[in-house]
Amino acid sequence: MELTSRELLTHLFHTAIETVDGHRCVAQWCQQKTFSHVIAIGKAAPAMLQGVIDNRIQFQQALLICPQRSAPRTLLKHKNIAVCESAHPIPDVSSLQAGDHLLSFVSRLPADAKPLFLISGGSSSLVEVLCDGITLDDLQSINHYLLASGKNIHAINAWRKHFSKIKSGGLLDYLAVPEVHQWLISDVPGDDPAVIGSGLLIDNEIRVDADSQLQSFLAKLAPSSAAPVAPGVTLHTRIIASQGVALAAAADEAGAMGLDCFLHPEFIDGDAVQQGERLGRWLLERAPVGVHIWGAETTVSLPAQPGIGGRNQSFALALANTLAAAGLDSDDIGVLAAGSDGIDGNTRCAGAVVFASTARQIVQSGYDIASELSQANAGTLLMLTGDLFKTGVTGTNVMDLIIAWKRG
Repeated sequence: MELTSRELLTHLFHTAIETVDGHRCVAQWCQQKTFSHVIAIGKAAPAMLQGVIDNRIQFQQALLICPQRSAPRTLLKHKNIAVCESAHPIPDVSSLQAGDHLLSFVSRLPADAKPLFLISGGSSSLVEVLCDGITLDDLQSINHYLLASGKNIHAINAWRKHFSKIKSGGLLDYLAVPEVHQWLISDVPGDDPAVIGSGLLIDNEIRVDADSQLQSFLAKLAPSSAAPVAPGVTLHTRIIASQGVALAAAADEAGAMGLDCFLHPEFIDGDAVQQGERLGRWLLERAPVGVHIWGAETTVSLPAQPGIGGRNQSFALALANTLAAAGLDSDDIGVLAAGSDGIDGNTRCAGAVVFASTARQIVQSGYDIASELSQANAGTLLMLTGDLFKTGVTGTNVMDLIIAWKRG
């Protein structure tokens, strides 16, 4: 039975996500490994920690720091696991409490401990220990501003590190053990371990852009008090999943299905609406027939009162509007844009699957698409057409995927 365009795009997305699932990727590296303690932090942390358990690594104690309501009952009930569910994408008091738990946990490690850190995207918000002089209100103001600013993840994390005692390698200063292992699921372009989760265990030079809105917070920083440094700690880092692996899996699956497939090296970033319009024109005018796949993480500059939606929904709606505005009267071009973690913006959807008919239906309902996009309200319009794409929690986080299918 031949798949519809929507079914094909959805199938390829799920194939990609299954390949970088936290449980699966951890399991691949667990053979003949021994660790005394496990610290799992991030959106994929529950799946990653479950992978350790299912592969019978006999740890003494573990700490799980994950988004609220994401820890399964099996981990909540485990006698050797302490669970902190905290806030994302804006840190709150639970993020600071998670930071206290983290420092307490690592401070109690015996001198001969062999800890394993499992770190994935979302860690920057989920756990924090503030520099002196910065308050929780300051931290929330900083994060609200950064997330609405349109800055990319490198710029956002560079600023976050300035106000934290544990980011940019700060956490390593609290570890008094001979060696530490960290397994990472990358959610950043280039898979730089110093950027993933704001580099909890990797010291790096922090460079920030010139931003007058944030300079006042820098001025509030008190002189830093040195953490109890333990010299000679050896760090072993391994990236166990990345966007590149997910994209390759989708491309391989499309090829196995007998479809022409084009895995594009270009990383789609920048303004979501502008990139949606640009890619829509390219698909119309230049793209060959077949499946087209890109890695992405676009940005949205939020208005004072944003609507419902996220960057993938804005991208998808702008692309659909471009197809319709060019007069495409068929659904021979379909596009899925979605977050690999299953969350897009302030919604519980991963993104959207759209066609030219998506935009035509919205216009026929009396909406001005350009106006709604400027209000970051793509989700409301896509809800009307039934084109939102919902996956639930995926157990991973490797940025965004864009998959297009152009039929002949």
